[in-house]
Amino acid sequence: MKVVQDLSKEEMLELKQNYLDNHLLEVEDRTASYGELADADEIVSDNIIFDTYEGTVFTDDDFFCNQVERNI
Repeated sequence: MKVVQDLSKEEMLELKQNYLDNHLLEVEDRTASYGELADADEIVSDNIIFDTYEGTVFTDDDFFCNQVERNI
């Protein structure tokens, strides 16, 4: 388990993309464009994510970027 300050760069980017998409949906009633998602690291500051998710405990399973394809 980890807190927001412990997230990897990839996990942080994924969280910023999700935050941006949800924020635009609530504020502008639209989803983020592919370009906005690609630029989420520049659009959404680390401090916004730190403030928004302070006190949240994460696991690796919370992030798509941590999922690996498993051969069965």
